Amino acid sequence: MGNFKMLPGDIVFNILTRLPTETAVDCKLVSKSWNKVISHRLFPQSHLNRLLNNLDSAGSSGGKFTLLTANDNPIYAYRLFHFLEFYDKKFSLEDQPFHRVTRMKLNPAPFKFYYFCGSSNGLVCLNGCYDNEWVNYEPVYICNPITREFVYLPAFTRKPGRSERLVTGFGYVSKTNEYKVVRMYNLEKDPTSLRVEVYTLGSGKGWRNIGKKFNKELQMFIGNHGVLLNGSLYWVLQDGKIAVFDLASETFSELPEGFPKSWNMRLWVLGDYLAATHRDKVSKTFEIFLLKENKKKKNKNKKKKEDGPSLTWIKEFSLNNVDTYDYLVLTGRGTVLCRSKTQVQMYDLNSSSSKLLVDFGRDKGIFEAIPHMHTLVSLKALGEKKNKNNGNG
Repeated sequence: MGNFKMLPGDIVFNILTRLPTETAVDCKLVSKSWNKVISHRLFPQSHLNRLLNNLDSAGSSGGKFTLLTANDNPIYAYRLFHFLEFYDKKFSLEDQPFHRVTRMKLNPAPFKFYYFCGSSNGLVCLNGCYDNEWVNYEPVYICNPITREFVYLPAFTRKPGRSERLVTGFGYVSKTNEYKVVRMYNLEKDPTSLRVEVYTLGSGKGWRNIGKKFNKELQMFIGNHGVLLNGSLYWVLQDGKIAVFDLASETFSELPEGFPKSWNMRLWVLGDYLAATHRDKVSKTFEIFLLKENKKKKNKNKKKKEDGPSLTWIKEFSLNNVDTYDYLVLTGRGTVLCRSKTQVQMYDLNSSSSKLLVDFGRDKGIFEAIPHMHTLVSLKALGEKKNKNNGNG
């Protein structure tokens, strides 16, 4: 470190922001001066900006994809959480792709049952419940698994006249550098209108009722948590339409194009696009649609001088004879990472063949899996005064 100590502080700061997240964490132990630089309140955001700028078209950082899995626990009621890191490198069909599975030491008592509300820039939001009846789940906990910072969110007050079930979401607004949690519910006296509350990390305002209604019944929402893309949350409705909540303006809308009501659609994000999966039960084929700009309507709009892009669902590819629940990532080499009840597999679009990546076994079945990215985003730097740091967090 001899000559390194002679460098100006801003250059050291610049160099360290270029390190991979896990390496930057390790470098805090190298010296007090490096620890001070990496612990500076401006470092996490600068480091995040470099990570986001260096993502490739498939959304990976240096060819690495990270997934979070919530697994059943055969011994305790608490669910198990794992990182699954996959490295998208060239390999033959006989080789086992390089990957790593790491257990997350996450046990946010007093809640026993969880599912993911969402992951955004390294922060993970969990919906939790004391029981497992799928009624009283609510956003309860946000953490950064790498820095081990975490915070509990104020509980939802369950009182007569409010629906027990909540629809939730979690996401990031890049223009204002804000992270927001959303929860929605119905009132018995007005069951056709949603009440929406928003919690902005670091604002100190707690849960805010935004004072706007969305004319939909809660039971219309098929999923409990929204899918995040470019600052908006998306949910599939029972009538085949897609509800959209803009986190910046805190307003609701619907996509102009939905799907047939009879289709059981699942939303996810593929690269820069909103994706939807439909399973044809007859042919046992999964059809993947992407929401893209309609070029034909785009040309007509130019003549009419209409503003805004015209979007439509376009069938991108199909997967045949695959036993899967969720499609998680499309890699740069044309393989799709997908998961079943117990396994994470790779499906090669070119050869229409699949390869086992990880088998957790029946006793640790995969309850849920979502894409994730390791970062140093700090709850404390965002202004969360009640944030904690726990070796088990």
